[in-house]
Amino acid sequence: MLVSWSRHSKERFAERAAKNGLNYGDVEFEIKKQSVKIKQEDDKFKTIFCVGKEFLTAVKAETRDYIHVLTLWESSESEVDLWKKK
Repeated sequence: MLVSWSRHSKERFAERAAKNGLNYGDVEFEIKKQSVKIKQEDDKFKTIFCVGKEFLTAVKAETRDYIHVLTLWESSESEVDLWKKK
C-alpha cells in the first residue's frame, strides 16, 4: 500500500520528528497497521497510534491501494484512551 503525505502533514511531521526523534518509516508502518481506525465525514479516517512513547493521530483519505495523510498531531487524552481500549 502506498502512503503519500500532504504538504501540511509533512510540516507537522517535521515538527514532531525534531521534537521526538520520529522517522517516516515508523509512522507509515503504524498508519498502515491501523490499530485504531475511526470513520470521519467525507470518506476520511482518523488513525490513532503509538510510536515510541508518543501517541499520534493522523487524518487520512484512503482507497484499497493508497493512503494520503492529510494531517498529523499529538493525540488527546480521549484518543489515547481509545487506543488503550483496543
